[in-house]
Amino acid sequence: MFPVQAAVTTLFWAVYLILGVVVVSCVGYLLTLMISATRRRKPVGNASVGNEEKFTIVIPAHNEEMVIGATLNSLKALDYRADRFHIVVIADNCTDATISIVRAMSVQVMERNNLEQRGKGYALEWAFRSLLVDTGEFSSDADAFVIVDADTIVAPDFLREISRRLWKNVAPAQRREYQAALQGRYGVLNTSDSWRSALMTAAFDLVNHVKPLGRDYLGFSVGLKGNGMAFTRALLLNSPWQGSSITEDIDYGLDLLQNRGIAVGYAPKAIVTAQMPVTAKQSESQRERWERGRYKLMRQRAIPLLGEGIRRGNFRLIDAALDLLIPPLAELFALCAAWLVLGLIGWFLGLNPVMTVVPPIIAFIAYICYVLGGLKVAGARPEAYSALLRAPGYALWKFALLFAPGRRKAQTAGADAEEWVRTERTAMPTQPTSTSSPSTPPSSSEGTP
Repeated sequence: MFPVQAAVTTLFWAVYLILGVVVVSCVGYLLTLMISATRRRKPVGNASVGNEEKFTIVIPAHNEEMVIGATLNSLKALDYRADRFHIVVIADNCTDATISIVRAMSVQVMERNNLEQRGKGYALEWAFRSLLVDTGEFSSDADAFVIVDADTIVAPDFLREISRRLWKNVAPAQRREYQAALQGRYGVLNTSDSWRSALMTAAFDLVNHVKPLGRDYLGFSVGLKGNGMAFTRALLLNSPWQGSSITEDIDYGLDLLQNRGIAVGYAPKAIVTAQMPVTAKQSESQRERWERGRYKLMRQRAIPLLGEGIRRGNFRLIDAALDLLIPPLAELFALCAAWLVLGLIGWFLGLNPVMTVVPPIIAFIAYICYVLGGLKVAGARPEAYSALLRAPGYALWKFALLFAPGRRKAQTAGADAEEWVRTERTAMPTQPTSTSSPSTPPSSSEGTP
């Protein structure tokens, strides 16, 4: 073999093996979670809990006049004792009719005007400082606090499921001191509006349900998704909410796990659904914000968290780091495709196809099994399956968005600018709608699809 040919072959195998390790590790991790999510589990929680504990439902809102009425109507329709929950809207730097709409519906408003510290995280941090004190205009004696977004429809049994799951196996006398965090099932409200929202439904089913279901079964922390979150009073008192981050919810969940050893649990029957973008313009602003936050987390937290988990032998920390490092489904699809193309190139160069082509094909099949199997676990709606045909085109659009000339520079310049950037909304019907599940209702055993 000539020196140049040997060098090319060596380089090929180096790239091929590195890419293969990444793909196999990611797909294997996801398949493990999907298989874990299929395991039947007995219902958890104390059957006597579910209609007695006091809740304060906190809604951070910034110019939400088109959707806040529908959200409040769904909360007022909760199947829970009316004297055991209270709703508070944080009107953060609002310049529209949000405040007047909320007051007209006899819901308490906390007005905040701070043009220097703008954002959902800052608004929540500011609100909890008042809600958790013993006295004051906005003080709350709630046993737990729930956070929902302003464009959210909440299932009627949401609070009962949160209550039952939050204090599972905890005696009533100990609940005021109990520290726990919980994430409900966060799905898509407007699945049928467009192929984009249908594709987002498929992604939410996989990322916000199948993965948390599997991680919860394995004893890991499921993390926080920003909507449908619940925290006991004692937890928020001992671990105050911090708002100085574009990913304040994820950061808070990681801090609880890393510093306090508290894993976020999952309540798959406590369902909230929210609007997702239906146009390219709406998707662009949301995608930029999400991707900026994700890359910041990877850069600042993933590797240190993985190293700490390995040093401490803490599998929960290792899992949390892996969850940050594993790319989104569109990017993982691209990695699988790149590995297969590289394998075909190796075959063209005369290398053994069994060694170069077969492994990527197996990985592709495993990836497809995860996607289709995960949607089956989630009981996905038909629109979610049909939207998968648009996934390759969506992936190309996403990469074009991320790497468009000038956009990377703008993202880098604003990487640390924490500001409330609200995705464009469409009006929601003000009458509460049935929200038993984002997809197909789960069976009677909690965690069972």
